[in-house]
Order: sequence, then C-alpha cells, then structure tokens
Amino acid sequence: MRNLQKKDALEKAAGESLNKSMIIKELDISKEDSIVNFVKDTITEEGKIDVLVNNAAIVQFGTFESVSMEQMQALFQTNFFGTSRITQEVVTHMKKRKTGHIIFISSMAGIKPFPFQDFYVASKFAIEGLVGNLAPLLRCFNIRITSVEPGPVRTSAGTNIEKNKQGRIPIGEESEEPEDETMRLMKTFMAKYFPTLTGMEQTGTEVGEVIRKCIYDTNLSVRVQTSDAMVKLLKKILVDTTGNQVTDELEAFFK
Repeated sequence: MRNLQKKDALEKAAGESLNKSMIIKELDISKEDSIVNFVKDTITEEGKIDVLVNNAAIVQFGTFESVSMEQMQALFQTNFFGTSRITQEVVTHMKKRKTGHIIFISSMAGIKPFPFQDFYVASKFAIEGLVGNLAPLLRCFNIRITSVEPGPVRTSAGTNIEKNKQGRIPIGEESEEPEDETMRLMKTFMAKYFPTLTGMEQTGTEVGEVIRKCIYDTNLSVRVQTSDAMVKLLKKILVDTTGNQVTDELEAFFK
C-alpha cells in the first residue's frame, strides 16, 4: 500500500490470513527507492516473486484543456512509468528463474476511447501496447504476461478524483462567465453515456476472482476480459479498422 494509514479495512478483511498468507507492506510505485527496496526486501524474505499484479492507478476526469502538465505527469508516473519500473525490477528476477507471471490491470479504456478521461485512457492504451510488446519475448523465458481488461468497477476512484482535483474544470464551476460549448457537451455526454455503463458495472470481488483464475490458468491468453460485456466490446472494436464506428457511436451521446 502507498499509505499504510489506510490499512485497517484490509487487515479486517484479511482476518486470520493476516501476517500469514497476507502480508501488508508499504510501496509507492511513483518513487524509485520505494520500488527498489520493496522488490529487494521481498525477494530476501520470501526467496522469490512468482506473480506481480500491477493494479495501482490514478483516474482523471475533465475537459482536455483543463488538465495541467503536473496532473498529466503525476497520472503517467503511476499508471505507466511506475508500473513499468516495478515490472523491470521483477522481470529481471523472473528471467533468472525462468518462470513467473506478470499481470497488468488495464481497462476497457485501454480498448475503447472514453471522452473526458483523455489522459487516463492514454495511459491504459500505453499499457496495452507494453503488454503486447513484451509477451512474445517473455514467453522465451517461460514468463507469462496478461492484460486484464475490466469495465466499470465499483471502487473509491470517483471520490479520489475529487480529492486529487484531477482534471479540474475551471470554466463554469467557480466563474461567473457563461459556460462554453465544451462544458455543455460534457454535461450532455455524462447524462447520456454514464447510464449505459450501469449494466456493465462489476464489484472488486468479481474482478479479483478473474485475476485469481488468471494466476492458476495454465492456458492463459495475453488479454483477458472480466465479463461477457467486455468480450463483446472488444470484438466490436477490433474489426473497426477505420475507427469511425466507435467515433460515430460516441459522438451520438453529445447530441
């Protein structure tokens, strides 16, 4: 965990597994020292790392032009660079052992565009590219790599957006100036598009079960969707070579 002060709920959920099969440690993948020390200490204490699940991420929502360079960099530092960096440390260890499994928690946003989550989407598309690029080489070392692609998941991510002021919207929020066209379109999109996601929403437990199956599945695919809805979504997008179909569908929510 990045912040051990928030570990109470996790400790309670762990029950008798705490400090046995469940050990909670501090790790901030946005910091180089934290990554290096965590991997080194884990290998020293446990002797090996069999599976790495890259789950840390920052979510962003707002108009494209409202996101500051600092916010962009912070998001990519966690969602892509930090994730890539800890993977480098762990994969070096796995190559020596000629075994291991690296799981990236991607998103439907790494497959399908999602207006007003521009930089979050970009970071997940980057993860998808990284996984596809590493997969053939790592097979030569008997290392499996998987991109798990969930849709909407009920988490505290939405609350964290507000706390982090990620992609703040200055126009029409704290100003007396009239709302511009982008703001109007954003409100229209949110009102029409978000209800379509309700039927796709999963719990963290449901996604966790997919991850558990990935770990034990010996005939694993490089990409794993967490629901039938995500499978259908991926099939539709992969045959749209022009990108026009998904663009037309999303544009309709602005009208």
